[in-house]
Amino acid sequence: MRTIKISSIAGFSVLAVLLSSQSTAIADNFKCKGADGKIEYSDRPCDTSKQSLTPQRSAGGVVSAPIVAPMVRLESLFADFEPRLCERETLATEIDIAQRSGELRTSEAIWKPKQERLNLLNDTLIEFQEKAGKVTKGTASDSEEMMAVRKFQRKLKTCGTLKK
Repeated sequence: MRTIKISSIAGFSVLAVLLSSQSTAIADNFKCKGADGKIEYSDRPCDTSKQSLTPQRSAGGVVSAPIVAPMVRLESLFADFEPRLCERETLATEIDIAQRSGELRTSEAIWKPKQERLNLLNDTLIEFQEKAGKVTKGTASDSEEMMAVRKFQRKLKTCGTLKK
């Protein structure tokens, strides 16, 4: 018959307790606050609908600036650029219709300032595309971020429809 030493069992128990407490500490790395004000702890970063209450730490343990979630950055971009990009779509549609009807040639003085404004707004579109590209860089075409950008672009197309 084999005998088991009590010291071995005690050592194993202590090791098991230490490992389980370590995994609990690892699991509670992220502190999130939901819209209802409830605090949640998770082993994953907060999703976009929740506010992160966890300070970001660098490898040395120093608290660094918080990382803004890509969707939050995109929504901010959409809000900043939407009025100008919507104006661009509307103006581009208006100029296109005038060019097709021949009105652009007959009333060139009237349309010249509008064309110049459209050129400035085209630069705004390029700026938006560069900034959105930085946020979506490295994401898959079916990612949440890319789908949000495509949805925003479709929304802008409705700005260009002239209301009768």
